[in-house]
Amino acid sequence: MIEIIPNWHPLAVHFTVALLSVSIIFFIIQKPLYETEIGDNFIIFARYSLFLGVFMTVLTLIAGWDAFNSVDHDTPSHTAMLDHRWWAIITFFVFLFAAAWASFSVELKETASVAFIIYLLIAGGLLVTTGFKGADLVYKHGLGVQSLPDKSNHDHASGHDHEHGDVGSEESSHKHDDSHPHDEGHSEEHSHGDISTPEMQIDASSLEEMSQGMEATPEPEPAVTIDKDGISTQALPAEDIPMQSVEEAEAPHDDGHAH
Repeated sequence: MIEIIPNWHPLAVHFTVALLSVSIIFFIIQKPLYETEIGDNFIIFARYSLFLGVFMTVLTLIAGWDAFNSVDHDTPSHTAMLDHRWWAIITFFVFLFAAAWASFSVELKETASVAFIIYLLIAGGLLVTTGFKGADLVYKHGLGVQSLPDKSNHDHASGHDHEHGDVGSEESSHKHDDSHPHDEGHSEEHSHGDISTPEMQIDASSLEEMSQGMEATPEPEPAVTIDKDGISTQALPAEDIPMQSVEEAEAPHDDGHAH
């Protein structure tokens, strides 16, 4: 016997899902095409797809039972397998009844009734739910998985690149344009625009206004003082006093009377 790892169930279930889904679709499409040649062909195709799908479901259940008793599993995955198994059994009997309805009903040999289409839609919902729970066993619980891929030991061919889900890595989270030059001595530092503060940004017009303001500053007026004799004098700035007057003020003199 050909050995399929881990078992035959993943292979058989594809035929079950495909045939039963196609049967539902063609039963629905055939309804508005009743009493036409293409509608007659669709109803025949839908009925036989339903019959063949139910037959493949029997094989799928047998393979599933073998998988249930052979794959390695733990307590959580065992609970999930039980849930998947009961959904699969219920779905099988629902489609088995639909096949019997289509086989013994004279009306269904010509067209699908509204009640039958509604019944098939409910059965289709059960089929999707069962398939989802089966996929959950593999992708969530890891049943039947022999090994996990080592993404660190993988080289892409030239021109073939894609992500491996490592979106939290530092390399992927820090991306920037390398078209601008970096300082060789500071490879980690680079400029991303003007980061100066508004106080540091002084344009030429502001400098010119400041210069004009300094030039227009008035010179201080000489201070006016009144001595004890009531004579007002005016103090000149140091740069306006003649050198001779300064020397005379510094030299001692006798005015003939005592002070």
